[in-house]
Amino acid sequence: MANWQEMMPSTRAYLMDKVLYELHHKPDHLEAYRQDADAYLARFRLPPDLARCIKENDVAEMYLSGVNPYLLRAHCIGVKIPEDVSLAALRSLLDNEDYNNG
Repeated sequence: MANWQEMMPSTRAYLMDKVLYELHHKPDHLEAYRQDADAYLARFRLPPDLARCIKENDVAEMYLSGVNPYLLRAHCIGVKIPEDVSLAALRSLLDNEDYNNG
């Protein structure tokens, strides 16, 4: 199962990687996100669907958007998404006919 829909990561994937990298690797960013996720995400000018999947911790959608798997894992740990929940979200993609046939 590949998370990129294109041969090369898209601009959308880059944006997601940038947000997740800064969120979990720069001092005080995670705290700023926890205090006001909308304000934190607004500085990146993400398309609404990408901002939503970060705010809602939609692991499967983040993966499909092309997020680097290591940054996705760091996000899951940083915002305390239980491992069984994040793995179940990823495994759900294996059962998704639209994804598998796309």
